[in-house]
Amino acid sequence: MSAPDEDRAVSDAPGRPIALVIALTLAVGGLVVSTITGLVGTLLGALVGASTNPDAAVPALVGVLLVTAEAGFVVVGYAFRQTDDGAAIVVDWIDRHGSRLRDAALVVGATVALVAFNRAAFAVGSLLGVDPVTAVSAPDELSVAVLAFMLPAMLLAVGPAEEYLFRGVVQGYLRRSFSPWGAVGWSALLFALVHLPNLLANLEAGIVSVPVWLAIGVVLGWLYERTGALLVPVLVHGLYNAAVITLLFAELGIV
Repeated sequence: MSAPDEDRAVSDAPGRPIALVIALTLAVGGLVVSTITGLVGTLLGALVGASTNPDAAVPALVGVLLVTAEAGFVVVGYAFRQTDDGAAIVVDWIDRHGSRLRDAALVVGATVALVAFNRAAFAVGSLLGVDPVTAVSAPDELSVAVLAFMLPAMLLAVGPAEEYLFRGVVQGYLRRSFSPWGAVGWSALLFALVHLPNLLANLEAGIVSVPVWLAIGVVLGWLYERTGALLVPVLVHGLYNAAVITLLFAELGIV
């Protein structure tokens, strides 16, 4: 973006209350649309799988659900970028002038730190008698086959789709009206917001889970602000989810 374009983008920035309302609408809209696309994808997958072995179809359905649900976040983010308000948002997946070694170190370091934080949160939850809910929801029927479908979905669908909306679009939009840390903070809060439905069956789990979701959002937002490359938080998000779900399966004795 040229200097005149940058000056125009700043001058056209919405007021903070309006920016927050629009960002909230994007977050909630992403949640609603992802629910719809997930249901449609699961229904179509179930219809196709009805003629096959049901036991064999379950793992594939888990993968279909994850991929189609995450598509909803991409749809909302892309649609907003086609509007006048979102047209100025630039989403850079790779920083061509950045250090590849630095980015790789940030991916590894941030992933390890977030997984360690997750483990610590679970330990605290156990001491408090609270069963935490993570950003990764496990299906009722767990197996190695289910894990085999979930891991690539985490890396290729969940990470890219959620980071595209919350860091690329929402944080990029809020960056016009707030400071960098303000945009990071608000996008992290909205990221945690869309995970709140996971608490409906266990409200007290929010004592542990909400801080975890907020921490994840802040770290991912900082990574995007620090590197200017969406691929960095995408990789951290996907690897974190893959590590957490693998640890969960291991604790359950499935792998």
